[in-house]
Amino acid sequence: MTGYGKGEAANDFISVTAEIKSVNSKNLDVRINLPRIANNLLGRLNNKIKEYIKRGKVDVYINYKLSPDVEIPISINYPMAKTYINAIKKIEGTTGRKIGINMRDLLSMHDIFSREEVDIAGKEDVFLSAVENALIQLDDERKKEGEKLKRDIENRLNNIETIVIKVEEQTGYLNEKIRERLLEKVKKLFESLDEEITKRIELEVVLIAEKQDVSEEITRLKSHIKRFYQLLDEDFCGKTMDFLCQEMHREINTLGSKLKEINLTEPVLKIKTEIARIKEQVQNVE
Repeated sequence: MTGYGKGEAANDFISVTAEIKSVNSKNLDVRINLPRIANNLLGRLNNKIKEYIKRGKVDVYINYKLSPDVEIPISINYPMAKTYINAIKKIEGTTGRKIGINMRDLLSMHDIFSREEVDIAGKEDVFLSAVENALIQLDDERKKEGEKLKRDIENRLNNIETIVIKVEEQTGYLNEKIRERLLEKVKKLFESLDEEITKRIELEVVLIAEKQDVSEEITRLKSHIKRFYQLLDEDFCGKTMDFLCQEMHREINTLGSKLKEINLTEPVLKIKTEIARIKEQVQNVE
């Protein structure tokens, strides 16, 4: 699910800010933009994120500032400084002109002075705290979105349930209607046959009509809907819901093929549409 979270943490040495953005994705894909001084924390940060997020594309941005009193270590490349000085002396000897050089000149030579990485050994928890604070805020946003998704799915399940009940009412007489229609056709075709053969044909017609019975499909659809409601209240699991959508779609396909004898194409299509929309929504659910 989508969301954004920002967290901060600090001590007397360093202050850290973490920002986390997540968007919908079938799997978990985490990208962490981490300062070099904290590269050794990559594994721990990944584990922390997995505690809160199971699916989605997650981008993590981490920045830090050292406290004003912290002394930043500077390294000096003495051999390079000596090389510069010797080169200047050679120029002086060649031109016969005195070349003055001061500390400002040396500071401008970036390959002489370089800033070393700060050692955060023993202070790593401030990074983890900032990320966790961002995750908590992100989790709150995702829960709010989850509630919206839940209400939308519930409304669509209600629509499906209402249509299924209507279909069930309309198909209550389906077997008898199909049987009567088939018998009428058979009698017209075999009016000259004797009574025993006619009865055998009638029995076959009854068996054919029974194969058109949709009560099992309707029962399974109702069971899947009931299970869906349970998942919304108990285990808001996207993968399980996705599987249920597939099962519901299979049942409605079978039901639709059996209902060709009566005009119930429209409600079947409506149910398929609602299932497809639910399936789209559950792709966003962990």
